[in-house]
Amino acid sequence: MTGRSLRWTVGLAAALLCLGTGGASLAEEDAAAEVDCAKPILPCTACHSAAVTKAYAKCLIKRWEAPAEARALKSPFPVTPKVLQFGKATYEIYCDGCHGPLGDGKGHVAIKWEVPVVAINAPIVQAQTDGDLFWKISNGRGAMPAWGALLPEETRWQLTHYVRTFKAAASQ
Repeated sequence: MTGRSLRWTVGLAAALLCLGTGGASLAEEDAAAEVDCAKPILPCTACHSAAVTKAYAKCLIKRWEAPAEARALKSPFPVTPKVLQFGKATYEIYCDGCHGPLGDGKGHVAIKWEVPVVAINAPIVQAQTDGDLFWKISNGRGAMPAWGALLPEETRWQLTHYVRTFKAAASQ
């Protein structure tokens, strides 16, 4: 068997195996059964595991409140065109897949796995303080990864400022 035909055969076998299990491995199904809404999903897990991502959908049932001290947080970085540009770039890398380019919860990952995602352009989200949004971006919950360990504080504030642009877009 040539290298090319071996790769094709292995690829076909892997596809058939996934189809036979509904696309989820036993490890994924076990992980999905152990979903804890208080613990955020690991970054990029949603992109690769439909079973785990769908299990996290139950976390949307309970309203997510940031702690009182988070409400009062203020950005040490002023909103400038450059801050919004960096915020947009960060959003496109880390958030767009689930929340979508319009912030409507219709990103390609959400559509692919058929899971509900919070529409960050919704009035209930936009009514939250910058501190609330920053805290949620930093700490995550359920299917929302905790970006605080991965992204520097300045980047998370840039992202917070960019999320605010969806409020203006939704009102037009």
